[in-house]
Order: sequence, then structure tokens, then C-alpha cells
Amino acid sequence: KTQYVHSGRIGQLQYLSSYISLRNNYQELLGYINLPYFSKQGELRSEISYFLVAFINIYLLLLVAAIMLALFLSNYITRPLQLIRDSLSRVQLGRSNEKIEWSREDEIGTLISEYNRMIDELTASAEILARSERESAWREMAKQVAHEIKNPLTPMRLSVQYLEKAYKEKQPDWEARLERFSRTMVEQIDNLSVIAGAFSD
Repeated sequence: KTQYVHSGRIGQLQYLSSYISLRNNYQELLGYINLPYFSKQGELRSEISYFLVAFINIYLLLLVAAIMLALFLSNYITRPLQLIRDSLSRVQLGRSNEKIEWSREDEIGTLISEYNRMIDELTASAEILARSERESAWREMAKQVAHEIKNPLTPMRLSVQYLEKAYKEKQPDWEARLERFSRTMVEQIDNLSVIAGAFSD
């Protein structure tokens, strides 16, 4: 063999001896070299334990840094989505809804521009709906007012016709009829005034 390793002990100290042959240029054996190695096992164990403790500390430090970085990145990534979610939760029909300002042209920017477009459409639809509701309310009010105006007109017409008939026939109680007619006309005119005042209000 060109090399031989053998373990030995002197008291409590254990060591390794390595033997190697020494040859010249013609491969003739000149002798052997012995190199003893005294391993310091206690120091070696303490160095290994120190290395393991340092490795675990570095590992934990990197783990904490990775968690912090993951939290930061997740907050950075989900912030626009939370902004959209908050804006969507505040959307109400018939109220001025705020648009989201976003300057970047990315997937979130596309989503936000779609949200802003929907807000514009919602505002336009709310205006159309409000206008339609107002027109419907005016139509209902006009029908109600027309109906209320027609109610007093019938007694007024009948009163005019009866008075005219009494005048033509020269009825003896014509003055009493004229008084009743005047009273009825005043009452109906008052009713019309009340209706006009309510409609004006």
C-alpha cells in the first residue's frame, strides 16, 4: 500500500497515525513518513455544537425574515383588492359613488377601470330611474288632481242647469234657489282652491 492509517492510544488521548511511502524518481523505496494526528474530540464536539446552534439561529432568523417578507408582499399585493372590496361595499344606488384612482396599467388597473365604468353606468341608471320615478309621480298626481277637479264640477253644472231651468220657468222660489246656487258654487270653488293649494304645495 502506498498509504496506511492506523489508530493508537496513549493514556486517555486517542490519535491517528498515517504512514506513506517515500520513493525516488526510479520508484525505489527510500523510507516511510509517519504523521501522527491528535484529534481534540472535545473541542471538535463543541465546535460542531456551536456550528449547529449558529446554523439553527441563522435558519430561524431567515425564517422570520421570510415570514415578514411574505406578509409585506401579501399586503402589497392584496391592498388593491381590499381597496376594490371597500369601494364595492360602499356603493349605493342614488348616491354619489367615488371612483378609484389607479395609475398603473396592469391586471388590477383593468379591474379598477371596469369598476369605474360600472360606477358611471350605475350613476346614469340611477338618474334615469329617478327621472322615471318623478315622471310617474307627476302622472299619478295629475290623475289625482284631475279626478279631484272633476268631482266639484258635476254639482256645479247641475246647479247651473237647475237655476237656468228655474229662471226660464219663472219659479216662485227662484231667489231661494239663487241663494242655494251661490252657496253651492262658493263651496265648490273653495274645494277647488284647496285642491289647487295642495297641488301647489
